[in-house]
Amino acid sequence: MNAKKKPVYHRLLESAQIPEDLAEGAILVHVTGRQEAYIENYRGIMEYTDTRVMLLGKHCRLVIEGKHLTIPFYTAEEMRITGYIETIRYL
Repeated sequence: MNAKKKPVYHRLLESAQIPEDLAEGAILVHVTGRQEAYIENYRGIMEYTDTRVMLLGKHCRLVIEGKHLTIPFYTAEEMRITGYIETIRYL
């Protein structure tokens, strides 16, 4: 798609060098093996137990299930989940 046919919104994102996934409100998940997940751009924590963490996103919910799950670090925009991660699902 050439620059003239792209919507203004997308051209602004490109010129400001803002990743489209962040601008759209997508949850970003970076996983290191089965021991750690780094989550960005979430809206809130809906459920937190040692076997399940459910996060609210702009367009979906993210569920991480496993054993001995902990959240050693979090801010309003990012968090780290550690433990034995068995599944990651989007609802």
